Amino acid sequence: MIRHIMRVLAVFALVLTGQDAHAGITTIQALSFGGFIVKNNNAVHSINVNVSGPGYTYDSAGFIEITPPQHGIYDLDGMTPSTAITSVTVTQTSPLAGASGPNFQMTALQESHPATTDVSGVARIHVGGTAQTSGTGTPYADQTFTGTLQIQVNF
Repeated sequence: MIRHIMRVLAVFALVLTGQDAHAGITTIQALSFGGFIVKNNNAVHSINVNVSGPGYTYDSAGFIEITPPQHGIYDLDGMTPSTAITSVTVTQTSPLAGASGPNFQMTALQESHPATTDVSGVARIHVGGTAQTSGTGTPYADQTFTGTLQIQVNF
C-alpha cells in the first residue's frame, strides 16, 4: 500500500506601513492535505481543502483517503490592538515534494482573515487550497510530501 501524507510549512511575510510592530506567528493548526493513496496519475486529480474547514473534497478516481485533510489556522500576534489589515496574499513558494518522483502543485490558494486585529493585537488567518497530481502517469512513491506557502499580511 502506498501512502502519501502532504503537509505544508507556512512562511509569513509582513508588510508594515508606518508603524513599529514586533509581530509573531503561531501555528494553531497546520494546513494538511491529509494522507492518501494515489491510485491513478493518468490525469490531474485534486484534493480541495476549504478555508473555513473542516470541509474538503477529493477526486476519488485518483485517490483513496487514509487520513482527512485540514485547513490551516495561523495567529499573527504582537500587533497593536484594532490594527486594520489591508490584505492577505497566499502563494506557493515550493510544491509538495518528496525525496523522489513527481510533486503535487498547490493551487487555488485561499484565505480568510478579520478586518482588524482583536483587542489583544491578534489576527487569526485561515488557509485552504488545492493539491493536484502531475497527471503524467508516473507513479508517486510512498513518502511524505512537504511544501511551502508564503502568507503575506499587509497593514
